Amino acid sequence: MTDISSTHVVPSRSAADRPARTRLAYLDGWRGLSIGLVLIGHFFPVPGINLGVLGVEFFFVLSGRLMGEILFIERYPLKKFFKRRFSRIYPALLVFVIVAMIALVSTFISFKWKAALTALTFMYNYAGILVTRAGALDHIWSLCIEEHAYVILALIGVIVSTRSRVVVLLLALASLAMANGAVSYWVLGMDYETTYWRTDVHIASILLSASICLLKADGRLPSIMTGKHVALAASICAVLLFLDPVPTPIHYLLAVPLLALAVNVLDFSPRYFSGLLSSWPMATLGLWSYSLYLWQQPFYKFVYEQGSAPVLMLAGVFACALCSYYVIERPAREWLNRNW
Repeated sequence: MTDISSTHVVPSRSAADRPARTRLAYLDGWRGLSIGLVLIGHFFPVPGINLGVLGVEFFFVLSGRLMGEILFIERYPLKKFFKRRFSRIYPALLVFVIVAMIALVSTFISFKWKAALTALTFMYNYAGILVTRAGALDHIWSLCIEEHAYVILALIGVIVSTRSRVVVLLLALASLAMANGAVSYWVLGMDYETTYWRTDVHIASILLSASICLLKADGRLPSIMTGKHVALAASICAVLLFLDPVPTPIHYLLAVPLLALAVNVLDFSPRYFSGLLSSWPMATLGLWSYSLYLWQQPFYKFVYEQGSAPVLMLAGVFACALCSYYVIERPAREWLNRNW
């Protein structure tokens, strides 16, 4: 998944000082946990729970928190925001799509330029439902939702003047999106992809987290929600609500709000929890997460549909992802941010 810098604004000691941004390692670790869940769910599935789907929700609520901070609290200049999003996301995505289209041409998950174009224009989540599917690109649906959310939240930041009104609007839109998902799945009988690949449904995860982020920043979260153990307890409850016997819409009506709360109150967590997330393995996995997410899909398809050895396929994921991160993703981002 895409990576917004895991930083936040720290109030200055003096009113004359400008706010300083500090990196929060436990947010990198949360991202590492997210990609870890996706990889386990895809390559070593656990009976009774879809950890891949759960991992995507961990990503989404983190994006909501970070976008809330950047766009509504820091009021980051939009031109610079979108330039940095492009430099962070597009070079690695472009290389992945081109290389995958060439490398997979003779395999059961080969795809043509039309599917590639829907991925590169961030329309795959709807095109995959309405027009054509490409197994090696199926994971791009989540990137599409994130990119659409960037635009929607940026527009809200321009149009709505006060943060209190922003929160009301975000909560209203999130509620409508959640209701849309429940009606689509339960009443209209749509399947998971047709329901939850859509931005008009799944953006709720991001909007909810952004709204909680703003409530926290304004000191409007009830004290019971900012206790030391709330983040861990909410995360555990969310995981339990993702167990298979629980109907799919409940995942998004109850579990996702709990995850959105958890990621936003990590700041108050006890040291053993934040320290675990801040550990080198978790934080480093978080730094690699976007490249890992991009490259895991074709290898996962070989495991899921062809019965290939998961350990070997996972090794291939890391080999491709690390090449992507150190050769494409990071150098391209640094060069574009420096020269654009």
